Amino acid sequence: MSTEIVVVPHTHWDREWYEPHDVFRLRLVHMLDRLIETLESHPAYRFTLDGQAAAIEDYLEMRQENRDRVVALVERGQLSIGPFLILLDEFGCDGETIIRNLELGRAASAQLGRIMPVGYLPDMFGHAAQMPQILAGFGIRHSALWRGVPADVSTHAFAWVAPNGDAVRCEYLFDGYGNGLDMFALPGQLPHLAPDYASRSESWYQGDPVLAMLGTDHSAPPEDLVDVVTAYGSAAQGPLLSIATLDEHLSRYATDDRTLAALPQVHGEMRSHARGNLLPGVFSIRTNLKREMARSEQALTVAERLDLVYGTRDHRAFFDTAWYRLVESTAHDSVTGCGVDATAEQVGTRIHTAGHIARGVIDSVLRDLSVAVSPEQHVVFNPSGFARRAQVEVTLHDVDAEALSPGVQLLDPMPTVLGDEQMSTADLPRLLRRIHGRELFGQQINGYEWGERSLRFRVAESPVGVWDLTAFVAELEERVAADATGDMIWRVETIADPRRGALLAVDVAGLAATAVGKADAPAPVDPIQVHDRTLFNAALTATVNEDGTVRISGADGSSIDGALALIDEGDCGDSYNYGPVDAASAITAPSAVEISVLERGPLRGRIRIRRVYDLPERLDGDRRRSPATVPLVTETTIELREGERFLRVAIDYVNTAADHRLRVLVPTGGTDLEFSQSAGQYGTTVRGREAEGGWGEFPLPTYPAYRFACAGSTAVLVQKLSEYEVVSTAGAPDALAVTLSRSVGMMSVNVHPLRDEPAGSEVPVPGAQYLGVAVHTDLAIMVGADDAAVVRSADLFRHDPLVMRGTGGAFGTLPQPTLSFDLTGDTVLESARRVASEAELRFVNYLEDERDLRLVSAGEWNRVDLTGQVLERGVRTGDASLAGGDILTLRRTMDV
Repeated sequence: MSTEIVVVPHTHWDREWYEPHDVFRLRLVHMLDRLIETLESHPAYRFTLDGQAAAIEDYLEMRQENRDRVVALVERGQLSIGPFLILLDEFGCDGETIIRNLELGRAASAQLGRIMPVGYLPDMFGHAAQMPQILAGFGIRHSALWRGVPADVSTHAFAWVAPNGDAVRCEYLFDGYGNGLDMFALPGQLPHLAPDYASRSESWYQGDPVLAMLGTDHSAPPEDLVDVVTAYGSAAQGPLLSIATLDEHLSRYATDDRTLAALPQVHGEMRSHARGNLLPGVFSIRTNLKREMARSEQALTVAERLDLVYGTRDHRAFFDTAWYRLVESTAHDSVTGCGVDATAEQVGTRIHTAGHIARGVIDSVLRDLSVAVSPEQHVVFNPSGFARRAQVEVTLHDVDAEALSPGVQLLDPMPTVLGDEQMSTADLPRLLRRIHGRELFGQQINGYEWGERSLRFRVAESPVGVWDLTAFVAELEERVAADATGDMIWRVETIADPRRGALLAVDVAGLAATAVGKADAPAPVDPIQVHDRTLFNAALTATVNEDGTVRISGADGSSIDGALALIDEGDCGDSYNYGPVDAASAITAPSAVEISVLERGPLRGRIRIRRVYDLPERLDGDRRRSPATVPLVTETTIELREGERFLRVAIDYVNTAADHRLRVLVPTGGTDLEFSQSAGQYGTTVRGREAEGGWGEFPLPTYPAYRFACAGSTAVLVQKLSEYEVVSTAGAPDALAVTLSRSVGMMSVNVHPLRDEPAGSEVPVPGAQYLGVAVHTDLAIMVGADDAAVVRSADLFRHDPLVMRGTGGAFGTLPQPTLSFDLTGDTVLESARRVASEAELRFVNYLEDERDLRLVSAGEWNRVDLTGQVLERGVRTGDASLAGGDILTLRRTMDV
């Protein structure tokens, strides 16, 4: 039996969950007030503050006067904080957000004296494959966690290995993060309970000190702990008890490569249900929240890229604020959407704030660029690292079809009459309230004409000439003065220049801007053609069937049929777990189908599929689907662009039913497939058809994807966290089933068909039913593509170019970028930003084998770790390579 038990007092503090953040913070402040007094009164007391700096930052925002007391406790080693800003859901955000989480958490902790060097991940709903590489990149070689560890782990420590081979030592909290509570549950029984716990844990520790985590959700520390442990030590004959922070305890274990190699190995993702609930239904609840998270992440990284290459102002404080708002929203009870409605609303607001900041930076930098070219041209910025032929949507004025370049596709005309009303003379001065500078009806005033009893404004998207507001006011006042009664009626019109939407083709390098106009857009080399219900280019053909499903064929002969079928199933579960009902009640066939061609190429073709499904309105009291039905109107738009190898898909509907799950099916081209794979969090993971079970939760094989999911000959590209499953269909190939939305009314239910114990309290969450909520999903489909093509296409799918009309007076030249860039390998540019006086680029190899970087960029680049410490100077980026699954970060000074 182990001769020592190490007690680690702590709390697991969900920042928001069944109460919104500020309700929980009030409780947090009261708890920490008591904790500080306890630590100061007992120098032997130690406390670990949950691995997240946000808890102490939330406290100090309310108790600024206690900052020096907190610093003293941290510096004395009594209070451990960090290294994360927030205890995230590892699958609820992308890899760069995880890195920024650690950056922010480490910085906040360092300001208070010390950073806990442990990747503490106690309550996440599974663990991402790349977390060991990310932790190691920050110099963190210890981790500690509970959920997701596979059943073959039988010791308290193992080496957790990332796809590139980086490893950290993992302390397995096999009995949960509150495993020490039972020893102190009964007053006076510690001399009996401590030896008993040590004995029961012996097989895990095999003589090593037993770790007893003393704390649980939102718990206050036991103020008499030091006295209780001291009394035990003077009287008991059992194992020695000591009090430590988590990092104090783990520091006794070596983490050098040789030691880690001798430990049991666990490679990559950990999503086993063997010893704890994973609660995988959180990936499919409140899917709009996941969409907004991904959109804001992408907008923020794009803003950083644009600012790095063309920015002339200091936006660092804006980026810091935006990343903080985004990172704090990734908490495992926040972006997951498994809290109450008030929490989801608050999380959504923070996510939107980050996105708004990103948009502000993008607009600012693009406006600065736009002055270099005339309004006849448009500035286009490609945020992807890969050069591309792209299409941008613009507005053209005075369109002469014969004068257009072949690289222009005209869209629908826009209205020219923006205002037409009758006004009395007395009311004419009200027009001045509508004019802001020279803006009217969202356009710019370029002239006006007075008639005998009429006034016509001429407006356009761009200003032309000079607008003399003073002269206009004088003329208006003359006409008002001339009508003594003020009763004369005037016809007031606002007429826009003839205009229509258009697509412009443009060739643009990676991470670069160019200018393009309607007269110089390059002619299509792979034009889109549309015949009846078919879209095709050289790489892909998509044909809509009578039932609204789609047949997709690739140039290599690969094909799938029946894609984009929808299946709706009843759900008696909660925000944590899908709850199946009678399979026979699934709705698979629409009651009406309408197919129409929206655009006919040559740059872009679109077909809209409108389907109506009669869904059961809700579940009845006996968990059966109601006989009463409501119509669900879905609009699916398929889109093919010049030169692209994937079919873009947009699915829209306003949810009308409760208690159900709606999924879209994409055939894989194979049957009885054994594996699928998906990408996200800077790594690609291969998964089997069955999940590992063992705990009181049925292991549904539903998995997360953040970039793409592949099975058979098919890849589905996604733009947000998406739940997918490989399903079998009678008489047809296996299919990837991607969840569009899941509607439930309870945060957790006590009686669940797939789970033995509740995941929380039975709290109603009517907002999670999504009744009356518009749901939009973007995805894309590839057939017959190799892994490298899927990786590249997924990046292009995520990063449509930015476009803004020129505002200069003449044709000009865009300013030289601060960073020239040419990336031709298979690695993906994931981050490009300013860090102090340096430029930083981060690349990821999503493939399992080594790939060349093939980056050509001026200046001397240094390879750095995730803290910015130089690992290798003067990297030859043109012939550098990345191991399979590797993350590479480069920096150089900005003065080149």
